[in-house]
Amino acid sequence: MIPTRNRTARPEREPGAVRTGAAALGRWTRLLTRRPAGITACALIVLLTAVALVGPWLTPDPNAQAAAPMSAPSPDHWMGTDNTGRDVLARFVAGARISLSVALLCTLAATAVGTLVGMVAALRAGTWFDALVMRATDVVMAFPLLVLVPVLSGVFTQKGIAVGPVELDNVAIMGISIGVALTPVFVRLARASALAEVRKDYMTAARGLGARRRDLVFGNLLPNIATPIVVQAAFSVAIAIIVEASVSFLGLGIQPPDASWGTLLTDARSQLLLGAWWLILFPTLGIAAAVLALTLLGDELRDLLDPRMRRGFERPGDDRHAPVPAADTRPTPANTPESR
Repeated sequence: MIPTRNRTARPEREPGAVRTGAAALGRWTRLLTRRPAGITACALIVLLTAVALVGPWLTPDPNAQAAAPMSAPSPDHWMGTDNTGRDVLARFVAGARISLSVALLCTLAATAVGTLVGMVAALRAGTWFDALVMRATDVVMAFPLLVLVPVLSGVFTQKGIAVGPVELDNVAIMGISIGVALTPVFVRLARASALAEVRKDYMTAARGLGARRRDLVFGNLLPNIATPIVVQAAFSVAIAIIVEASVSFLGLGIQPPDASWGTLLTDARSQLLLGAWWLILFPTLGIAAAVLALTLLGDELRDLLDPRMRRGFERPGDDRHAPVPAADTRPTPANTPESR
């Protein structure tokens, strides 16, 4: 009889039980909600998402006059009214939808494009393509975001951008401008992370076996550099919210009648000296809550995805990832000189 290896028995998986993206997302959510910072981040993100998605269906027209101008918060109008009698709560909810959607979509586009270009540049390190990509990112990153985004927005608005017969409005142009400004960050991050991977043995073996470049990028590189990309994406959404609000506050971003948190601050600027504190308080709280939630989420994701920091997410009685104690090399009583 041929001897067989003594393998550790593994529990059999139930029929049809397949690890899916939803199961992985559920595991991440459970891990994030084990610490106060993760609970705070998840709660704020869920609350703001609900306000942006469901709020416009429950509030009146944000551009319609609802009551007397400059009314303080009351049971009829929870956030008061502005100088034209429009309900501030309705405009806050509409602004949440625009600000959050612009920040999220432009970050997703910048993440996808920047990561792909960075990985290809790493695979072609030392070539003309790599040099061209790096010099282009240097030029874009030489300008501050609050200078580059208004310039791009003005250029795109003046020339106009059309997708087929549909011409993009200023909200879409603002998202494109922020996305272009954020893309070089992901290009450099993906390239630096991929350069550390292309020199490893598994990449050399894959190339030796004749793997196609598409398989190298999506099958080998992307899963191994995803951790810093995901963390940077969470921080970039917060940065995009701040940039959109700042540019719109200066009057160079989203224009009326579209409402965003930045345009609400613009409307409140001229009324603050008249005692209308509610016009600036609620948009500021919305921006602060969104940025706080995304910053906490980025910190928690960094700790969760980093194996050196993952110990804090495990349950108190779970010692599966505990380090193996070193062997006790002290002499036993039988071997000590005193016992002889």
